[in-house]
Amino acid sequence: MHYLGLDIGTTGAKALLVDKAGKRLGMGYAGYRLISDGDNIEQRADDWTLCGAAAVRQALEGNDPSMVAAVALSTQGASMLALDAENRPIGNALTWMDGRAKKEANELAEKLGEDYLYRRTGWRVNASLDAAKIMYMKRSDFYGDAVCFLSTLEYMNLFLTGNPVCDPTNASIRQVYDIHKGDYDDEILDAIGVSRAELPEILPAAAPVGHITKAAAAATGLREGTPVYNGAHDQTCASIGAAAVNKGDILLSAGTTWVILGIDEKPLFTDTWIAPAAHPIPGLYSAVASLVGSGMSLQWYRDAFLDVGFDEVNRQVRSRTDKARDLFFYPFLSGAFYPRWAPEARGVFTGIALEHDKYDFARAIMEATAFGVRLALEDFSSNGFDLSALRIMGGAAKSEIWCELIAAAIGRPAVISGETEACALGAAIIAAAGDGAYPSLRDAVEAMTAAPRGVFPNTELTNHLEDKFSKYTRMWDCIRQYYS
Repeated sequence: MHYLGLDIGTTGAKALLVDKAGKRLGMGYAGYRLISDGDNIEQRADDWTLCGAAAVRQALEGNDPSMVAAVALSTQGASMLALDAENRPIGNALTWMDGRAKKEANELAEKLGEDYLYRRTGWRVNASLDAAKIMYMKRSDFYGDAVCFLSTLEYMNLFLTGNPVCDPTNASIRQVYDIHKGDYDDEILDAIGVSRAELPEILPAAAPVGHITKAAAAATGLREGTPVYNGAHDQTCASIGAAAVNKGDILLSAGTTWVILGIDEKPLFTDTWIAPAAHPIPGLYSAVASLVGSGMSLQWYRDAFLDVGFDEVNRQVRSRTDKARDLFFYPFLSGAFYPRWAPEARGVFTGIALEHDKYDFARAIMEATAFGVRLALEDFSSNGFDLSALRIMGGAAKSEIWCELIAAAIGRPAVISGETEACALGAAIIAAAGDGAYPSLRDAVEAMTAAPRGVFPNTELTNHLEDKFSKYTRMWDCIRQYYS
C-alpha cells in the first residue's frame, strides 16, 4: 500500500507519495504567494486548498489512487483565519509572520503575565501567534460573522474530510493549549474572549480524522473514502521524516529561516524562550528555537549581489578560508532574536579589506550562520539538554561546504537527512502509523526513513573556526552596545 503526506508550508504545498518502506513514488509542488503590507502578512486560505490539491494530483501521476491507504498533513503553524457559519473564510488568513496584533499581545502579557503564557503553552507571547490574533479579530467588525477560528491544519482537515481537527503541536503554537494538561487553557480563553465552541477539537497525531469526501476526491484525484489521519506542525513532521526522534537528537531545518528542534523526555523551559511542546511520539517533547536571518541572509546576498547559482557560490566559498579570515558577518537583517534577543540590531559586515571580493562576503555569511547554530546548541546544553546528534535538512543540506562549516563550528559530526522533503515524509509516516501499517509511530519511522550520511569536521577547519568564533563573540559585544 501507499501513503501520502501533504505539506502546506509558508510559500507552497508539497505532496509526497511513498510505499510502505518510505520509497518515493511521486512528488508534487504548487507555490502560492504572501500578501504583505508592512506588519500585515496574509495568505488566501483557498490557495492552501487549491495548491494542495494540485500538488496531490501531480504526486499521483502514474500511480493508482486506489493504492493510497492513508493521508496525513504537515502544516505551517499559527497561520489563522476566521470562518462564518457556512465554513467560508472571512478575508485572508493572518500568517505566522503577521504582526498587527501587537496591542493585544501586550494586553495578554499584562493580564496573565508573560511567564504564565510561556509556561502553559510553551510559547512566548507574540503578536504573530493565534491568541493575540483571535483577540484582535474578536474586536473587529470585519470578523463579526465569525463562528470559529482555525489554523492551517484544521482548515485542511476540513477541506479533505469535513472535520476541522487540530493536533497538540499546532494547538500549543496557537498559544491557547496547556501542554501539561493536554487541553485548552480556560484562563487564556477567558482572557482573549473566545469559547471552546469557537475552536476545533484536538486529537493526537495519527488519530483518525475522517475520510476523503466526494468533493475532495474530485479536487485531488484521491479515492473517495480514503482515510485521513491527524498530522502535526511542519517542524515536528520534519523531525519524524529526518528520524530525529530519540532523546538528545537535534534537527536543524535549514531553509529560509533556520529552525532548531531538539528531542527530550520533558518540556524544556529556558530564559531564552526555547519553545517546548508535546511530540507526536508518546513520551517525547520537542524544543524549538528559530535562528532568524540565517538562510535568508545568503539568499538576500546572492539575489542582490551575485549573478550565479548556489553551486558556483559553494565552489568559490570553499577556497576562501584564509582570505576571509578576518571578515565577519552578523546576520541580523531583521533584528537579532534567539538566543541574543536584540530586535533593534541590524546586519553588519566587519573586517573588510581591499583584497576582499564578493565570494569572501558569501563565505562570511555561511560562517556566521554556522556560528548561530553553535550559539543555539550551547544554549540548549546550558539548559540541561544532552545533545547526541545534529541532523541537517533543508536548503543548506544540499551544500557540502556549508554542512562542513556547521560541523566544524560545533566541533562534532553532523548527519544529513536522507529525504529532502522531510516534512511531507513525516506526514506520510504518520499516515502509515495511523493506518496500522506498523505497531507504533516509532516503528514506522525506523522502517520508512532513508539512511543518512555523515559530515565529519576537519581538524584544521575546526581550529580555524574556533579562533574566529572567539573574535566573533567579542565583536558582538561592541555591536550590541551600539544598537542599545
